[in-house]
Amino acid sequence: MESRCLPLCLKRVKTSLRVIILDTLFLKTSYGTPYYKEACQLRDIILREPLGMSLYDQNLEEEKDYIHIVGKSKEEKIIAYLQFKAINERTTKMQQVAVHSEYQNKGIGRMLVRFSEELAKKDSFQHIILHAREPVIGFYKCLGYNKFGERFHEVGIPHFKMEKNI
Repeated sequence: MESRCLPLCLKRVKTSLRVIILDTLFLKTSYGTPYYKEACQLRDIILREPLGMSLYDQNLEEEKDYIHIVGKSKEEKIIAYLQFKAINERTTKMQQVAVHSEYQNKGIGRMLVRFSEELAKKDSFQHIILHAREPVIGFYKCLGYNKFGERFHEVGIPHFKMEKNI
């Protein structure tokens, strides 16, 4: 199936720690906060339950030093999340990207990634890597990410490594 790339409604988002796009407030949060805890529930429902797994089976304490970004609806509900894990001074790994099922295919994920890229730049990162599940390769390609390496399995499903210079 051919994927199509929809135009982004913003060429560059503000680099503040908060921005409202598509009636969604995107902001940076911290490990252990109420936003983080609600985002963990979202991650579990979207990313783990469909695989018969639980996010809470892993040690989440390793996420203390990660950068956490959430999208909050006007109803004050966490509807989107991703995290960055620093690999070195210039490279960070984007992971755990999740958008609530009711908000998928509305541009929320694209705006979450764009906002997050701007925050990564502000934190002096120049390169982002990620492990993309096979069905979302097109999504990341539309955002300028390139596939590299061979297909591999992670959490029991096919993934590809992708990267982007920011």
